[in-house]
Amino acid sequence: MAFYSINKRLRGDRTVYSTSVKQKNKGKIVFSKSKTFTSRAAALKWARALISQLEADETNMIAGYREITFYELVKEYETYKAKSNKPLRRTASFAYRTIVKYPIAHLLASKIKSHDIVEYCMARKESVSKPGPATISIDVSLIRKVLRVGKSLLGVNCSQQPVVEAYQALYDLKLIARSKTRKRRLVGNEYDLLLNFFEQKEKHRSTVIPYRDIFNISLSTCLRISEVTSLRWRDLNTSACKIMVRDRKNPNGSEGNHTEIPLLGDSLRIILAQPRQSEFIFPVNPRSVTAGFQRACKKLGIADLRYHDLRREGATRLVELGYTVEEVATVTGHKDLKILWQVYTHITPEHLLKKNINIV
Repeated sequence: MAFYSINKRLRGDRTVYSTSVKQKNKGKIVFSKSKTFTSRAAALKWARALISQLEADETNMIAGYREITFYELVKEYETYKAKSNKPLRRTASFAYRTIVKYPIAHLLASKIKSHDIVEYCMARKESVSKPGPATISIDVSLIRKVLRVGKSLLGVNCSQQPVVEAYQALYDLKLIARSKTRKRRLVGNEYDLLLNFFEQKEKHRSTVIPYRDIFNISLSTCLRISEVTSLRWRDLNTSACKIMVRDRKNPNGSEGNHTEIPLLGDSLRIILAQPRQSEFIFPVNPRSVTAGFQRACKKLGIADLRYHDLRREGATRLVELGYTVEEVATVTGHKDLKILWQVYTHITPEHLLKKNINIV
């Protein structure tokens, strides 16, 4: 049972209202909180709102919802997702491992308030890694996700409402923001520089990754590096010049999302040139490929180029060659053409100038 008391007091030359809210269980006080207001109306509003929240929590306990810490909630959610047809991707798993290192992890999931979310974001911003607003925004979305599904999915007393209430403050403090759309493409002689670098690298005995072929396949197929390294020989249709790409990334889940793509350009020749040492055409760790790519960019002085940018480069080249956006989507696997056009294609002014079409 929750109840409140309001005591009128003088503080100097003004009147204040000392308000206390308490909750008893079997005759013992299990919750107590006090606050001072300058008006009785404000005190009454605060007390009633707090009692309403306490009674809602009590109702949840009677209904059988469990009380566990946010850390325990995250771990149970990860276990559930691992057994589902849509497991957490590497980025989300890494983010959750980071989130549970902060004090918010030790709070009861049902007791998390909006200011706890704000405090987490402020602490995250000041951490050693100094993440930007877009990265912190992803963290907040993941916190909201687990609080939103915890009650219905895992029977845990929790709610996403604290995150919803925190958004305005997070935007005002510029702690979170939408990520900027990347437009980075290969420019100048960067393609030749990288290709020559990989050619020299492959001459070393210790190099087992066919960097050049993977680099060119990534450009000609517009596949993600994880998709390139997952291509299988049994899915290759040489006569039809196409290949099946399995479990492609998709908002509705990647498992079972198989699509066939045409092998344009030199793709088929590059694939057939690979030794058949495994069921996979490129049996290498995708993280090793991206790490090698970043080392190459650093040594060559190529700034702000990520391996995933090759997907944009490949898609844009197809558009520049005259393929329609719908045709390019057949290769990239996009079902939303707006995303393909806005994010994965970036026609340069130089390309338009090359056409030199007289429009008047």
